[in-house]
Amino acid sequence: MSLIIRKVGDNLYEAEATPPHVRVAWSTATPLPIPPLIEELQSRGCHQRDIGDALYEQDPNWLESLR
Repeated sequence: MSLIIRKVGDNLYEAEATPPHVRVAWSTATPLPIPPLIEELQSRGCHQRDIGDALYEQDPNWLESLR
């Protein structure tokens, strides 16, 4: 497991990330909307492309929820 994102509701996601995608293993305590989830993952060292790929796996239309 490196980066797993699960959609758990309307525009809410849970994530689990382990090295090498992040510096220290991390997971969400509660489901988050996409913008704060991306911010949390990036602050821990996760690459934007990996985040986008994991979100796309769960919801191919995830970008539309940002509009």
